[in-house]
Amino acid sequence: MSKKKTYAQRAVGLASPVLPAPVAKVIGTRWGSRLFILLVPFLLATGVLTISWNNGIPSVNFDRARAMVVGQQVGQRVESEARRAAQEYTSQQQQGATSPQPAYEQQPQSWQPAPQQQYQPQYQPQPQPQYQQQYQGNQQPAPQQQATQPFGPRAYR
Repeated sequence: MSKKKTYAQRAVGLASPVLPAPVAKVIGTRWGSRLFILLVPFLLATGVLTISWNNGIPSVNFDRARAMVVGQQVGQRVESEARRAAQEYTSQQQQGATSPQPAYEQQPQSWQPAPQQQYQPQYQPQPQPQYQQQYQGNQQPAPQQQATQPFGPRAYR
């Protein structure tokens, strides 16, 4: 069962003819194309991946040494951020502080609920007119006037 291709798959499909077949097959999938779209700019910006042109043909170079350096830097950054977050958490726990309330849940100190006011309608409903009853008990209604023009199947006999 084939699903419709995503825009990421279509974009990556343009680069797949110059890539090796196993790589092209992996990045042709839905998740592979999204990962490729996110990773390639990062790898180009960090210098791990470089593109050079030789006689009008692009060649992609992967620098393993640069990849090791960038990987170590990212690992150190993640580790330092995790350590800082853990220290901040333990200091809050020691001080007995609770987690801060979001701004939309915080109320000013002088906030008081508004007093409830009675709703006053803007107009007074008009009393409904009282109709006299035409019928009392089992009496028959007054006969209605007959139509002057005959109507129906008996009118044409």
